[in-house]
Amino acid sequence: MIINKKRVGLYIILAIFCLFLACLSTNYDYDLFARLIVGERFIEQGILPFQDFLSYTPTHPWYDHEWGSGVVFYLLIKYLGAFGLLLFQAVMMFLTAVFVIKTQELQKHAYPVSLIFMSVFLTLYLKLNPELVRCQLFSFLFFSIFLFILEGTRREKFKGKFKNLIWLLPPLVILWNNVHGGVVSGLGLITMYCAGAILEKKQWKRYLIVLILSALFLVINPYGIKYLDFLFSAATKQRTYIVEWWPFYASRHILYYLPPSLFAVFCFIISFIRKQKFDITKTIVLAVTLYMGLAHVKLLSLSVIASAALCYNDIVHVFIKIKKPLQKLEMCFYPAIIILAFMIPMFSPFMPRANLDKFPFYEIEFLKINQIKGNIAVPFGLGSYASYKLYPDNLIYMDGRYEEVYNDKEFLTLRNFELVETDWQNLFTNYPTEILMPRKNSDVYIVLKSTPEWIHVFDGRICGIFVKKGMEKFSYYQPEYDISYYRKTMFKHGDFTND
Repeated sequence: MIINKKRVGLYIILAIFCLFLACLSTNYDYDLFARLIVGERFIEQGILPFQDFLSYTPTHPWYDHEWGSGVVFYLLIKYLGAFGLLLFQAVMMFLTAVFVIKTQELQKHAYPVSLIFMSVFLTLYLKLNPELVRCQLFSFLFFSIFLFILEGTRREKFKGKFKNLIWLLPPLVILWNNVHGGVVSGLGLITMYCAGAILEKKQWKRYLIVLILSALFLVINPYGIKYLDFLFSAATKQRTYIVEWWPFYASRHILYYLPPSLFAVFCFIISFIRKQKFDITKTIVLAVTLYMGLAHVKLLSLSVIASAALCYNDIVHVFIKIKKPLQKLEMCFYPAIIILAFMIPMFSPFMPRANLDKFPFYEIEFLKINQIKGNIAVPFGLGSYASYKLYPDNLIYMDGRYEEVYNDKEFLTLRNFELVETDWQNLFTNYPTEILMPRKNSDVYIVLKSTPEWIHVFDGRICGIFVKKGMEKFSYYQPEYDISYYRKTMFKHGDFTND
């Protein structure tokens, strides 16, 4: 067996770069703590929740399409600490990049892999996924694997024992389906290749059979066939008020998401510029993923992955006239990335990332040390962290699990409360709420300060805390304000075993 030392060196450099990029990730995702709750209950107790136990509002059966992710995240925290989560981000980025490269090599007359191009791809990927350990990273990896297998099958690149690699997709669906609901994008990708084969008058029946088997394998999950109804409703749900489901051209998004959007659009256009035979399947994949990515920024990563994998040859062909300068620049990237590796310790990768402007550390600590118990309404994104820290002494109104657990009615009630819109008081008149913790920059915070039935007892960095009149105390202990304390205790949680 001949080992390509140059290729091994490239992968090592890419792995180092992925670890460095993971160190640049801005913070943990809001919903990480909800995932850890599920992971701990499953590992330590063998319990997978089918009903919500963290909230005091009406909920429906809990179809947790990310339960497997929670198990992985909890095991990483338990055995590797905070570094395990950072390592997870780096590994997922690296493996996704590897399958992008493998798909590039399947193209006809494929050009050699470019470290410059892959560095650009990974940088855009990080920009789209700046928060550590989001469950959707599993979907992006599986999407790149599916793309590689389907493209290799289409181009008949697999020989010998790998000739029927396409039949691996249905079993992979089982894994994908139990870590993230983005598995529907995998089914969509199989459908695109099936449609392309039909239009190109090539063998299409195997794609259809694989698609049917993959769809049937979706029932292999803890919730059985009932999960399919949830998955369909979640995939088609209109999330008008969830910003990551907004289009890239929304005023809040356009500047931030412009670089990856331009990359995807550029790749789509450049694929038509080259004088070659029109590739129907490739065009379908690029067009559909581009549309989905521009319509919902959460899905833009799929478009960037597809573009990097399928359009690399087209892009290199455009820049082939400046090949020598690019080759010199390419050689500079290797020592540059090695230098970046020496910067990794500067980011304290073994310590939790406690962002004072994102998580309500002071506010939650204030409630704990003063033993202020009861039902608490916190902003939508902060509910997961509040549960992780306060359960079972405090139940939350709702958190980011949204369609997994909650009804639209309760979500809209929370929105109206925060914006002081029609019937904003329904949140605490229709639901047994003892504690309110609105953001200090919200409209309702100002209104509550002049509402006699609610007593303002504390202001943290992010939120204020109000308790029902009659619950207030004469004096309160003040929380620790040293950030090092919260870095040490960030993953110390409430008791999930006594419920």
